[in-house]
Amino acid sequence: MGIVRTTHNYPRRMLSFRSCIGRWILRASKFGRRLIKFTLVSYLTVFAGCSITSKGTQPPPLLRAEDQLARTEKIRSDPQERAAELLSVARIAAGEISDPVATTKTKEDAPIRIYNRAAADLAAEVPQLARGLNFLQPLTLQNRLTGEIYRIHFSSSERGEYAASYFQNLIDAQNLKARRHEPVAVRGGVGGTLVGVHRSVPLGSPPPAFEPAGGYRVPVTSIIEFTRRRPTEPIDARLRLIDPRLRDAVKIGNKRFRLAANFSAPVLAFGRVNELWRGFINMIRGENMRGTPGLVLPEGYDPDHVPVIFVHGLLSSPFIWRNTALALLQDPEIRRRYQFWVFSYPTGNPFSYSALRLREDLALAQERFGIKRGIVLIGYSMGGVVCQMQVTNSGRTIWNESFGSRAQELYSQIPNDSWVKRSLIFQADPAVSRVIFVATPHRGSSLVEGWIGAVTIWLIRLPSNLFDEIPEAMARVLKPRNQRAEVPRSLLPTSIEELSSRSPLLRALDQLPIRAPHHSIIGDRGRGDSPNSSDGIVPYSSSHLASAESEEIVPTGHQPLVDPRAVEEIRRILLLNFGIREKPNR
Repeated sequence: MGIVRTTHNYPRRMLSFRSCIGRWILRASKFGRRLIKFTLVSYLTVFAGCSITSKGTQPPPLLRAEDQLARTEKIRSDPQERAAELLSVARIAAGEISDPVATTKTKEDAPIRIYNRAAADLAAEVPQLARGLNFLQPLTLQNRLTGEIYRIHFSSSERGEYAASYFQNLIDAQNLKARRHEPVAVRGGVGGTLVGVHRSVPLGSPPPAFEPAGGYRVPVTSIIEFTRRRPTEPIDARLRLIDPRLRDAVKIGNKRFRLAANFSAPVLAFGRVNELWRGFINMIRGENMRGTPGLVLPEGYDPDHVPVIFVHGLLSSPFIWRNTALALLQDPEIRRRYQFWVFSYPTGNPFSYSALRLREDLALAQERFGIKRGIVLIGYSMGGVVCQMQVTNSGRTIWNESFGSRAQELYSQIPNDSWVKRSLIFQADPAVSRVIFVATPHRGSSLVEGWIGAVTIWLIRLPSNLFDEIPEAMARVLKPRNQRAEVPRSLLPTSIEELSSRSPLLRALDQLPIRAPHHSIIGDRGRGDSPNSSDGIVPYSSSHLASAESEEIVPTGHQPLVDPRAVEEIRRILLLNFGIREKPNR
């Protein structure tokens, strides 16, 4: 019997499709086997490589230090644990910096960057470490990750260095950012840059005279030095808090480096405010002004530096000088010779009264500090008139002009210790060696005589203590007939009224010679039409002083401080004050 073969009559198209499916499955299975084999080999290779790396080689020390630093900065742990880890990081970086082989800039950059960060972070931990700590004794710490034991020393008696116990807070300067286009004064080098905050009274207590509400603020550079006598002994670490204004170099190992510094950071640490809003509130509500009134020393008194006192104008506050101070700090000669103070006052008060307060504060500063190198005043707008009243001998000229036919009667009846008499009769301060007037209305401004001035006068509420201290004789003589017994508020002019071009006070002041070298900076709105110019608020005829040693016209409105040429002129005058006539190398 023969074999019978049955042939199915499939269409050719179907046969072709089945054969394609078969070939695809065959290829997919081959690819799958190859993929599995490749994955397995790769996994074994990576696993073997990792096991070899973990048991054999280790990442470079500097890379490990940088990773540890990043982890320490990110995770908030116990201050002593953080300090021990930061010491390990700084020690590794210091070893790389002091390595004689690492002589090129590219080799030094990475360890210096890591060292500076660790030094700043460690110094910022000092206030936390200080709780219950005697800074005269070393603190023993152990790094739990490496097992290293450190003895960290805080005490220092060298000139140009601060004791760790001096500051209640140390702020990392890297966290203080300048605004866009704000000038900064930063010196590259070795060391962690910080701002040291010192308060002479507990936080929240009213500060004493001259001290800012948040405490004095100074630039600080932290350095950590390491020594170890024997491998079995703890590693000695010494934290140094250096004043970069007095030192410009430091040694790490046997190599000498420039000391890093951030001179702008103390200014930036005072924060930012809405300058226009604060100035407005301080003008109309002087009794409840925001900020510390009077003379303020942001960094405390330094007898080796000449005080430069910034005096703001109407509708303003000391923050208007921020950019000017930042720009001037860029010059090492300015930093070496001057320190900046500010005078803050309610600008709605009679500026003759504000000038009295500045005069009293200067006398107190002279009594307390014994200032012997002179004082430079820089006054903006109405602040310039406040400064002018520090360098003139009034005699009775202002008094007679202010009270006219009743001047003699009032003079004989008002006590000499009355603020009214002391604000209008005064002597020039011999401690003031130079004055810079910026957009100052020496002869007033007609702008305050219109509806703008009237509305502003209506808004201003003078402090009640001014009325309480008005002598009865003055109220009796000057008040209108049939007036009630209380002192009429019309007796006291606001600063707006005193700034009028018809002001008797300004007319009298214009007759008195200025008893100190002085300079003028005036805006002309870029029109170049002086002496017929105006800055939009004060005409040139009011700002100009024939007795000025120099006069700089800048193409701005009533805010010439926004122009770099005005700041450069201030810098030139400050250097001239020390006999420096050429621009120093920066």
